[in-house]
Amino acid sequence: MRTLDTLTQNLIESLTQLLQIPEEDALECLKVCAPVLIEQLQQVLVRAVDRRDIEFQLRTTLEDWLRQHPQPEIAEQDLIKALRTNAFINAWVPPQYSEPSA
Repeated sequence: MRTLDTLTQNLIESLTQLLQIPEEDALECLKVCAPVLIEQLQQVLVRAVDRRDIEFQLRTTLEDWLRQHPQPEIAEQDLIKALRTNAFINAWVPPQYSEPSA
């Protein structure tokens, strides 16, 4: 599942419509629309988030939480499966926690 903001959706729709116009008309439209499209592309770039960064933060947070709040193995497996199924994470290697020494 992917969610696009309105700016990105509008930009994609505008570019798609322009590319469907015959060549000469498309070039003329691009000449007129280029400043707005460039501005929109720059905004998309500014707002873009690298999925790898989000996945790393999610993994780190989850590992820390599981270390502080141990769960039954089946619960951890179900959680990881749900995250993977919903494309929040790719592969998962559960961290090995050592019991605090007495």
